[in-house]
Amino acid sequence: MVNYIPFLKLKVNEIGALSILADDIQEEIMPFFDLPKQQDGATPEAFIKMSTKAAKSVTKNLGKFKSFFVDNFDIDDTIVVNGKNNYAFVIECFSDLDFVPVVGLDRTMERNKLVFEYKDSGVIKSDTVAIRLLADDFLSFELVKYEIADLIGQGSGLFNHWVLVLDNRVCTNISVLNRASQIVQFVSKSTATFEFKSVIITGSSVPASIKELLDVESEGTYERKELEIYREASKGLGQINLYMGDYTIVSPLYSEFTIPPEAMRNVMTPKIFYSYDNLHYVARGGALKTHARGDQQYNDIARYLISKPFYRNPGYSFGDHFLHEKASYKGNAVTPSSILKPTINAHMTYMVRDFSI
Repeated sequence: MVNYIPFLKLKVNEIGALSILADDIQEEIMPFFDLPKQQDGATPEAFIKMSTKAAKSVTKNLGKFKSFFVDNFDIDDTIVVNGKNNYAFVIECFSDLDFVPVVGLDRTMERNKLVFEYKDSGVIKSDTVAIRLLADDFLSFELVKYEIADLIGQGSGLFNHWVLVLDNRVCTNISVLNRASQIVQFVSKSTATFEFKSVIITGSSVPASIKELLDVESEGTYERKELEIYREASKGLGQINLYMGDYTIVSPLYSEFTIPPEAMRNVMTPKIFYSYDNLHYVARGGALKTHARGDQQYNDIARYLISKPFYRNPGYSFGDHFLHEKASYKGNAVTPSSILKPTINAHMTYMVRDFSI
């Protein structure tokens, strides 16, 4: 078992996948939420609606989670609510919960400053704050150490614990050894200079579009480079309190479809991800509208998947049971939306219960 942090979009299916995890799995993880970029999310009104709904859903469904991270990484800073950067509204929405706020070097000064102001005024309860860095940030510690020092200086006397998040985003086309070496050097120097409570190394091997992985009506098995990067980096960081993150089976570059709903079934194809070892198994069908099997392609894929030697068993997780049930063509029809909750759930269960470096 490894220290595991799932990075999730703050959406209904992701919250649902967490809520139905077995109790022993829930106890082992602290999720990291990103508010999702949406087609209609470019207005303050839509953002207010989305954030309010998300906070209510978390309060209702995730009461067993002691704490979690919340970030607005994917939301444009041009969205202003009540005269402030939109993260202020996020903080206000989650103020009754013990959430960990996030700052970063790629954020505006106003956006970062809000976190410290809201902590100082007592709106933020958490004693922990995260600094989230992207690959360009952790190429060289010397280039960013003063910016990091500035953030920590602003939070001095406010937050007692700092978490360093190194986000590789989609890392399919990068050198594992080079990136791991950069991370080892950066983390070693960072932890020698600053007191970080823990370090999270995260990333994904799922691109924005399934087209980048495989053709229609085909299957494939793909190495998860985010795991390889973590594995290599961890060899040189034995004394650091490390956590491994991933974006489960959803791309960090995911965004809502911009095509009209009436045309969506012409282009959408069913797909199912299933993780095992350090791999993603992915199966994809044909266009939902024109394929002879339509939505039942999900059932066909599930039936094929559970015959594979790497399929665990229906009692392993909610997601594994769902796949077994759909393989028998039971229950409601599967949709592109309804497949996410069970398959994300199956992924997180596996990562906590059986994955090992």
